[in-house]
Amino acid sequence: MKDRGELSRIVFGKTRVILTRDLSIMNPNLVEGASGLVVGKLASYTLKVAFPKVTVGVNWQDCDIMEGITGMPTDADQPKSIPRPRAMGEE
Repeated sequence: MKDRGELSRIVFGKTRVILTRDLSIMNPNLVEGASGLVVGKLASYTLKVAFPKVTVGVNWQDCDIMEGITGMPTDADQPKSIPRPRAMGEE
């Protein structure tokens, strides 16, 4: 999302979002393009998003609203990616 005003369009339990940034450092299932259902709010600009295998807090700037699509996504909706190995201490 480019503007904080878009947060007013979110309906908890219905609005689906898609990640615009790779968050696989937090969890290997959170690659760019993964979709999840907004289930709540953790802080003023952090959304609680449920993905098929994990529920995490996502910054509003790291996702976009999927227009016309509601409900919980399935594993089949998620992009398939192989996580790359990381060295110790790497961010």
